[in-house]
Amino acid sequence: MGRVRDAEAELNLPPGFRFHPTDEELVVHYLCRKAALQNLPVPIIAEIDLYKFDPWELPDKALFGQREWYFFTPRDRKYPNGSRPNRAAGKGYWKATGADKPISPKGSNRTVGIKKALVFYSGKAPKGVKTDWIMHEYRLADANRSPNKGSLRLDDWVLCRLYNKKNTWEKIRQQHKEAASLGDAMDSVDDSGSDSFKTTTESDVENEVGFPDFNELGASYIPQASTGMEAVSTCKADQIQMTQISKKEDNEWFMDLKLEDLQNSYLNSGLTAPVMDATNQDYCFNPLFLRF
Repeated sequence: MGRVRDAEAELNLPPGFRFHPTDEELVVHYLCRKAALQNLPVPIIAEIDLYKFDPWELPDKALFGQREWYFFTPRDRKYPNGSRPNRAAGKGYWKATGADKPISPKGSNRTVGIKKALVFYSGKAPKGVKTDWIMHEYRLADANRSPNKGSLRLDDWVLCRLYNKKNTWEKIRQQHKEAASLGDAMDSVDDSGSDSFKTTTESDVENEVGFPDFNELGASYIPQASTGMEAVSTCKADQIQMTQISKKEDNEWFMDLKLEDLQNSYLNSGLTAPVMDATNQDYCFNPLFLRF
């Protein structure tokens, strides 16, 4: 929300410049010159349609100021044939308070301007909520305000001084700055945290772990399955086949064992081999009874 500007450099102002004009100076040296299309002493007052904005939006649109902000703005009629100004602005409205103050140059009794104080109310009239935003509106006393057919323009230019009564604007701006900086800090923490979960690059994997080349091992080591269920079925079938092969190898070892080899083993160990009748078909030889 807060903007960072160097007004002294932008406006070519001298160092230490302060802008605190009196009511007379605002009317005589700025508003009257503006209405007469003359050059201003210092081009320090912004030209905007003030009644299109809420007051807290206006400080960022000013050319200069920290606690007070100045604007030139046109003023429209509330009704086409009336002289009453339209005070609706932004999401609320400005309401006049107190009596109008005439402004005259020093040494003269001629009134050149009128000062009116207004307070901003947020919401719709007449149930708006009063705020701390105050505006002093300066208008020319002898301006021609006769209605123009097809136009609601009441004044081409009025000069407004805007400020916050409790001077809370700087605190609000500082809070917004702190909230923005905190948000940036949280974003940076989130970004750094997300980096730890990034996928490891292929070069990092090659440097840290050496994986075997499946092309060298043969295609039989990679199950060819188009779906997850086919892959599971293939793995189960491979396990069953390996179990059958292991059992078959154990059975073949036992079937290839000859009686002569067992007898020779007994003789070599100094034991007497038992006499077995190989013709007896009911004979069952159990190798668990062998003792070496």
